[in-house]
Amino acid sequence: MFKITVATLLFWLTIVGGSFWWNLADEKKESRQLAFETARTMFQQIVLTRAWNAGHGGVYAPVSSTMKPNPYLTDPLRDVVTTQGVQLTKINPAYMTRQIAEIAANKNGIQFHITSLRPIRPGNKATEWEKDWLKSFENGMTEQGGFTEVGATTVFRYMAPLLTEKSCLKCHAKHGYTLGDVRGGISITIPTLVKENNIGLIVGYGITCFVGVIFTLLGGLLLHRKESMLMQSNNSLQAGIDEQKKLVLELKEAYNEIKTLSGILPICSYCKEIRDDKGYWNQLEKYIGEHSTAQFSHSICPKCMKEKFPNIDMEES
Repeated sequence: MFKITVATLLFWLTIVGGSFWWNLADEKKESRQLAFETARTMFQQIVLTRAWNAGHGGVYAPVSSTMKPNPYLTDPLRDVVTTQGVQLTKINPAYMTRQIAEIAANKNGIQFHITSLRPIRPGNKATEWEKDWLKSFENGMTEQGGFTEVGATTVFRYMAPLLTEKSCLKCHAKHGYTLGDVRGGISITIPTLVKENNIGLIVGYGITCFVGVIFTLLGGLLLHRKESMLMQSNNSLQAGIDEQKKLVLELKEAYNEIKTLSGILPICSYCKEIRDDKGYWNQLEKYIGEHSTAQFSHSICPKCMKEKFPNIDMEES
């Protein structure tokens, strides 16, 4: 019974454990898909915004303490002054992307980084993991992404390439880029969407596992008691059977010690000898002695005493 209980527990734990890991993997897969879709959507929004900017040849904004001219933009029309005397500076797609990244980082912690293997601006220099992904884009990959640990925080990193389009050649052709070249990429780091919370799953499966173990142990205990009662009953029954066998054996032994005479015995009318089954005639006492447990002790009756010994007075003796 102990082995059955242990086997049942192992089977239950295997089923629960397998289901838990399957659901955990499924949740991780869904989290990865959600993070990928979110980051991909953000990237496409940035690309569309950059395309709008590039399509207009850049946009102008008033110069201020937070909006200073882009030192990396070599354009004779970078800075202009309106007829009212307002100083304006041109914001190209790269400068606009950096400003959007600063707003996103301050508002919700999402980090955008425009980068390249041949950056013009030092701040756009690729990190080690960005370099690896940029090289993969040059080899044909269209996007990269995955969870990673940054200190004590789990984040989702995503990156897709920026391809050289016709509107980009105005500024980037002089750096050796041609139409369709991978001239860089935008990486997106999302800390908020990838915080996995498996407490509910763990608690649920923990309770299920605990309840199953309790019921298995209780069932094993009840079966053990039933087995003990059955064994006691079987032992009592076996003892009764053994006692019956012993009694039967004793009766057989007693029966073997008892010899009885039955049927018609041929006996001589004169000498009183008896004929046995083989046809031989035997004296009465011999035949009875061989066919029963009776034993004879010879004596003489008064009648035979008078006939055989008439001179002996039985009363005097």
